[in-house]
Amino acid sequence: MGKKYICFLSGDRVDLAVIGEEYTDFILQLLNHPEVRYYLAGRFPWTPGSVDKMIEQTDKRQSIHLVIIDKTSDNPAGLITLNDFNWPNRRAMLAIAVMPEFQNAGIGKKATELIMNYAFNTLGLRKICLEVYGFNERAVSMYKKLGFKIEGEFKNHSLKDGKYHTLLYMTMTRE
Repeated sequence: MGKKYICFLSGDRVDLAVIGEEYTDFILQLLNHPEVRYYLAGRFPWTPGSVDKMIEQTDKRQSIHLVIIDKTSDNPAGLITLNDFNWPNRRAMLAIAVMPEFQNAGIGKKATELIMNYAFNTLGLRKICLEVYGFNERAVSMYKKLGFKIEGEFKNHSLKDGKYHTLLYMTMTRE
C-alpha cells in the first residue's frame, strides 16, 4: 500500500514528512492541546489560517516545518521546525512539539537528531539555537543529552498561570 505521507527525512524510529494542508487538523490539535501548549511560547489560539501561513513559510523557503511521523503506526506524532535562519552567521532556531501520547518514547529525540543532521550536514548551518522553559526538565535533559549547552538564562521572563518563569537559551555548535 505504501506510506500515507511524503517523507522528507527518514530515520529508524521516525520520519519527518512534508507539511501540507492534509495536516491542518492534526497541527491545530497539537498546537492548541492544553498539555502541549503549556510548554510553548505562543499565547493565542492556532487557526487554519495560522497553519496556512506555516505552510506558506515552508513554500517560500523561510522556514522548514516538518510533521513527525511515528513509523510504528505511520501516524503523525508532532511537529519540528527550523526557522529564523541567519544565513550570514549560519544559524537557525529549532522548535518541536509532540503530542502527549507520543511523549517519553524517544520520538522527540529521534526527530531532533534527524533535523540536526540535516541542518549541519545539508544546509551547512554552524549553530542551532532554541528556547525552553526551565521548568520543562524533560526537554532540558533531552537537549543536553543531544549536546546542547545552556548559553543564557532569562530569569522571571515568561508569564504562565500567573507566575513568571525562567527561559533558557540553548545552543549546539558545529565548526
